Amino acid sequence: MNINYNEQLNLNYLRVFDAIYNLRNTQKAAAALGISQSAVSQTLAKIRDYTGDRLFYSSGATLHATHRADTIGQGLRKQIENLDHCLTGDIFSDPKAFSGDFTIAVSSVFLDALATELTSSIIFNLFPNARFNITIWDEETPQKIIDGHIQLGLNFSPLDTPKSIRSVPITISKPLIMSRKNHPINKQALSVDECKPFPTGCILLPGLPDYGAALKRNHPDVFNFQYRSASMSVLTNLMLHSDLLVLTENLASSLNNENIEYHDPSWLQSCLSSEYYHAVYYLEKNHNTPFFNECLKAIKSSLTQKLKINHK
Repeated sequence: MNINYNEQLNLNYLRVFDAIYNLRNTQKAAAALGISQSAVSQTLAKIRDYTGDRLFYSSGATLHATHRADTIGQGLRKQIENLDHCLTGDIFSDPKAFSGDFTIAVSSVFLDALATELTSSIIFNLFPNARFNITIWDEETPQKIIDGHIQLGLNFSPLDTPKSIRSVPITISKPLIMSRKNHPINKQALSVDECKPFPTGCILLPGLPDYGAALKRNHPDVFNFQYRSASMSVLTNLMLHSDLLVLTENLASSLNNENIEYHDPSWLQSCLSSEYYHAVYYLEKNHNTPFFNECLKAIKSSLTQKLKINHK
């Protein structure tokens, strides 16, 4: 057994051990932590080398703990939580007093729609002393939230994220169809058949199944999308210069201008099999702390106001 703890073992290894110990499956542990099964197996190998013990043995799809693993694992989660609290417990208290780095990952749709709010009411008013970083949500974001490199995320829900990340739905994401104001469609009673003669486009929602997949499946002769983009600005420019009809959602449509109209036909929602939400993501351990409660309050206020103004 190598007794040089600093070189062989660190706190993240213990988090991996804790996940394996509680879930008794390396694949499930990897999913819960948001890392690969290979990374879990490699970490387990390092812990085995450090302890000189097998720690877990297989029986079917389940791992069983050795006596040494029980000695380490029983109560480990509580010890990790206590250590986390000791290290960060007083950092996230009053947002106005916080003077450290704070990083928020934002889906491109949120960034387009909430650019003004993110750089005014949320940043300057809520975090006047923070060093604020805004980045785009990508496939690495969940792991960066777990690792502490990102404190807050804005995206759609539901997403497949580890259990250690809390998703808080804020407002409902509703599908809409948009067109330019002088478009030849029947604006009072837009039917599926009336959409047929015109080209269609679709907003891409990163991290979610294709928002237009159900419409394309149910009406392939109508919604054979010619244009797709994660940016509502791109789709808006295309609409202004063509007869394009764009499938989008209510937050994305908040970017529309005086030359754009949105349509909410009754048949549109019924084509989708489930509901989506605009949501905030952060570590489960930060739930109900004053700092993150203030964040949620500010973001919910901004989203609600944005949707209210847009759909009067």
